[in-house]
Amino acid sequence: MDFRELVYITVVADCKSVTAAAKKMYISQPSLSQIISKVENDLGIKLFDRTAYPITLTYAGEKYVDTARKILMMKDNLRRELTDIGNGVRGKITVGIPVERAGYMLPETLKEFRRVYPGVEIRTQEAKASVLLESLQKGETNLVVIPKNEDGLGPELQEELIYREELLFVAGPGVVTPDMLTEDGKYIRMERVTDLPFIILKKGHAIRRAVDRLFRDCGATPNVIMETTSNINAVQLANSGYGATIVPERAVEIFGGREKFNCYPLGEGYAWDVNVIYLKESYLDGAERYFIEVMKKLFAQRR
Repeated sequence: MDFRELVYITVVADCKSVTAAAKKMYISQPSLSQIISKVENDLGIKLFDRTAYPITLTYAGEKYVDTARKILMMKDNLRRELTDIGNGVRGKITVGIPVERAGYMLPETLKEFRRVYPGVEIRTQEAKASVLLESLQKGETNLVVIPKNEDGLGPELQEELIYREELLFVAGPGVVTPDMLTEDGKYIRMERVTDLPFIILKKGHAIRRAVDRLFRDCGATPNVIMETTSNINAVQLANSGYGATIVPERAVEIFGGREKFNCYPLGEGYAWDVNVIYLKESYLDGAERYFIEVMKKLFAQRR
């Protein structure tokens, strides 16, 4: 049993297909099948049930993959620690972040990070939060930057606060009337706007879960006229008068800030934490720790 075999078996388990795993690792399918058979013969037990489609792990296979992930993490942690000890300034960090948040947070973060760690390559995986967390647990990313999951995280994950971000109600000119606002005119009253046509993000996005909770708290069901995958798209449509929407503040900051839109905060308690998440047992090297601190410095000070 060697590290190469551990990697091959875990990738096949993730892909649920020998063909897909072979393509991902740039190895021929027959060669990968031979490696799997060799490992199974050496262990004297089957790791995969090939009668199922897609192929699934046997009970022994589940134990193998679980332990393989731990061994590979320990190997990577050791490499990182030794690099730190040797004061190395080269390496790679893979950051998982939703695509629009990447456009908002990464330009300034990378500019500052590169000034101190010019030899460290930053790679990104851009997807919705649920996909990014799965990728993190598989060891495909080092850090994930997403809003706090109110349902909680698994015990293997650790999160740190970067900054707190308000949620904003956005609508076209003339849509919001005085009776829809609090007495001081600062906040929108959700119970007064539930009948408006809403543009909301599709299920699986963090803001969709937040919006669904807002309507549940009001005892109402949103009048959805459109679902989208983009907060920026939702803001532009709402601003045109097509409907109302609720988005994180960074979706309007990209266009120059609140003064550019007819938008209102939802109230003191309607905000979420934007966190960085990593595997609790992983070793954060100096570059990763600095990357986190740069984000905190740049964005926490804006609140």
